[in-house]
Amino acid sequence: MLIDVPTENISRILDEAVPPLMEKDNVVGMSIIVIRGGNIAITKSFGYADTKSHRKVDKRTVFRAASLGKPIFAYIVVSLSQQGKIDLDMPLYSYLQEEVVKSDPRSRTITARMVLDHTTGLTNLDGNKSTVRFLFDPGTDFKYSGHGYLYLQRVIEKITGKHLNQLANEIVFQPLKMAGSSYVWQDKYIGRISNSYDKSGEAFRPDKKPVTGYSAWSLFTTVKDYASFVSHMIKTASISGSVAETMLKAQVDVARGVKWSLGWGLQDTIPNYSFWHWGSMAGFRHYVVGYPEEKMAVIVMTNSKDAFKMVDDVMVKAVGGSYPSYDWF
Repeated sequence: MLIDVPTENISRILDEAVPPLMEKDNVVGMSIIVIRGGNIAITKSFGYADTKSHRKVDKRTVFRAASLGKPIFAYIVVSLSQQGKIDLDMPLYSYLQEEVVKSDPRSRTITARMVLDHTTGLTNLDGNKSTVRFLFDPGTDFKYSGHGYLYLQRVIEKITGKHLNQLANEIVFQPLKMAGSSYVWQDKYIGRISNSYDKSGEAFRPDKKPVTGYSAWSLFTTVKDYASFVSHMIKTASISGSVAETMLKAQVDVARGVKWSLGWGLQDTIPNYSFWHWGSMAGFRHYVVGYPEEKMAVIVMTNSKDAFKMVDDVMVKAVGGSYPSYDWF
């Protein structure tokens, strides 16, 4: 890790290294934040949010964050569990009286913990024609599943009588001053949201603007907002009984050097473990790594389909080390 490298050196290295990497892999736009000592130390933006208008990416640019919404939702659920509103190990059927897979008794055994550590056995989301079904018995194996998150969301919304975005505002966005973040479309994003681009640099057709929040995929956010969330995770992870400390306990082995906790992936890194997650949809590609012990993190958000080819190089320049998760996912 580059713990002892001065911040100004890291900043200069990124300025020199990132533009050639973007050109090589046809990445249109990118935002990077490096956290050191638990606080934002470096903020960088490169390229364009809109190539036609030549609108550049900056720290206010809004990205479709896709699966980066899952750790925030997990934070909400764990927070509610600490308030006594949901038991992480109680079958969700007891709250909702709804089987996620109709007429399959395994539906009645799924818990919030299983959803957050992806051991429900449910399939993942796969576009508009995605069918939810079981691949194995709940609690017996790992399978990344957006369907599980959407099921738990329905439970949480019933228990609290509040929609996802209201809960997110109350528990995460407002306390952490994440004013640019939402699980639903906001008109204030006009002129700020980035387009996303395919391998040839052509813009994807804009998605319909979601007016209903979806825990698994509909998050809008900025790199600065998400860095506020990651910084909070890092600063509170060592506090016994905190939401972050509860979330970051390993729950299940996934692959060599990779485990899953409640909402975050965990990985064996040097000198200490790190938590991580990625986001991917319609050309948007994002990757986040946080080191609680070292109080360091890197948040990378991009708008181009091939960006994962260069993100590993960016991580090496920004924080150093290697990442088992990057080889796995």
